[in-house]
Amino acid sequence: MNALTTYSAIYMVFFGCFLQAQTVTTNAELNTAINNAVPGTTITLATGTWTNVQLNFAKNGTSATPITIKAQAPGSVFIEGKSWIRMGGSYIVVEGLVFQNPSNLDTSRPIIEFKGSNTDCNHCKITNIKIDTYNGTESQKTSTYKWVLIEGQYNEISYCSFIGKYGIGSIINDNRNTSAADYTKIHHNYFAGRTPINAVNEDNDQDAIRIGNSATSLSDSFTEVYNNYFYNFSGEIEVISNKSGSNKYYNNTFENYQGALTLRHGNNCEVFNNFFFANGNPFSAGVRVMGEGHKIYNNYIQDVRSRYENGSLSNGVGGINIANGRTDGVLNGYLPVKNTTIINNTFVNCDYGIRVGTKFDASQSVAPDNVILGNNIIFLDATIANESTNRAIQVVTQLTGALSKYENNMKQAGIWDSFGTVTATGNVNVPSGLLVPAAYFYRISSGSAAIDYGLGNYTFLDKDILGGIRPAALFDAGAEEFGSGGTFLPYKTTDVGVTVGFGGSPALSVSQKTPDVQNLKIYPNPIIGDYLNVLSKDKAIGRITIVDITGKVVLEKSIQNVSGHINVSNLSKGIYVVKVQGISKLFVK
Repeated sequence: MNALTTYSAIYMVFFGCFLQAQTVTTNAELNTAINNAVPGTTITLATGTWTNVQLNFAKNGTSATPITIKAQAPGSVFIEGKSWIRMGGSYIVVEGLVFQNPSNLDTSRPIIEFKGSNTDCNHCKITNIKIDTYNGTESQKTSTYKWVLIEGQYNEISYCSFIGKYGIGSIINDNRNTSAADYTKIHHNYFAGRTPINAVNEDNDQDAIRIGNSATSLSDSFTEVYNNYFYNFSGEIEVISNKSGSNKYYNNTFENYQGALTLRHGNNCEVFNNFFFANGNPFSAGVRVMGEGHKIYNNYIQDVRSRYENGSLSNGVGGINIANGRTDGVLNGYLPVKNTTIINNTFVNCDYGIRVGTKFDASQSVAPDNVILGNNIIFLDATIANESTNRAIQVVTQLTGALSKYENNMKQAGIWDSFGTVTATGNVNVPSGLLVPAAYFYRISSGSAAIDYGLGNYTFLDKDILGGIRPAALFDAGAEEFGSGGTFLPYKTTDVGVTVGFGGSPALSVSQKTPDVQNLKIYPNPIIGDYLNVLSKDKAIGRITIVDITGKVVLEKSIQNVSGHINVSNLSKGIYVVKVQGISKLFVK
């Protein structure tokens, strides 16, 4: 190759990269850059405040070469005024932006919509986005204003913070205007500070997430909602509103909230490994159940209160509330609960643990049918008032169906109603020692009657709420398997910006600097054996999180000493990120 040919090749490579990677400083430049975007284009918004950003486009990237629109540095680009993004096409990524200080909003248009120029977005993603009190005026509060509207398939929302939503409208709405499966993934997001217009449950459509609608609710979505943190959240009875089939909700933490994770419409969903800390708020719950074929297991539910703020009892909430159905079959009504398995959940200090056959009026006359309630722990300690009147299991309507049963449920204090003629075996009252208070939540300890008390053959029950392995036989009752070695813990506010929410994405927040060896040491790297060691100079290590290169949390552990280690023998060979004490570091196994 001669010198001219070599220089020409270098020039073409350089010029191609220049066209595909550019920094813009004005709205006009941004729109021009998007119009000219091709697969592999990266458009960087310069640091500063951007006003009235209005994008409506349809572009196609590829899996290997997506089109990316991002902040020059996450948290340095502020989108204000009357701004919105409508993106259609495929393989588009938007990341690192902060929406704040709205003005003159058109609340009929979402802030971010996975649809542009009449084209749905497929394989598109928003990540590391923060929306902070981006609301309409007081006069617009009853207008439906959604923050994120999803159309299309295989889309993702991750490591975002949604703070201070007010007024009618979901924060995230996967609209499902057709019966086609969505395969949406919503994970590692932070939902906080939502306040209702009036008292909770007086106005609908004030949820955090809604998947589907009544019209398409009997079709499958295959959406997954996982590793999200809901904090200080009050909107309506449905924090999450499920209105489609075959969805999974797992590893989420709900803290200081009102409402419930509600299976409102749709069938064959799974709710597992979630933590609910209602903090004694009125009108709070764990899971509401309607529909068929659900599996609800390994959930920890604490301090829910089933009464409105005025003290009257609600029939819609409780630790787990299994509703009666109607006979009319109307899609937006209450379809009967059938063929549902509710096992190995733990309830702590709830005024109503499990509620069976609740109803709002006489039209809900169809009892839950073929429902298994097994291996659940309902625990009350002296901190909850009037514990003698609290219900471990309340039976408003008797279960029907030959497969229905109450099996090996355990309670400490409280009462449960008669189970009627339904098969009921091994349901026991334990005077003391069932659970003990511990860091984060009440746990099984050595000598608890819950150890090895689980019964049944459930192939999906292979792990506990902490991610530890459960044996196929002689497994424990409740959400936790004693001594399982699991490391997943509930989220706390200290995790925001580190493990969940804006700034928590390892792809955007990883520093490859070696931690200060004077204060914190993480070794060896690469890891050849089974253990990653951590040594802190002057304080307890605290929570350690390991994520893979896709951003999925693969291990979590809390070490309350200045030294410790994590067993990483189950991790595949590859590159990972370890996060501890605000430091993120790549390591190789």
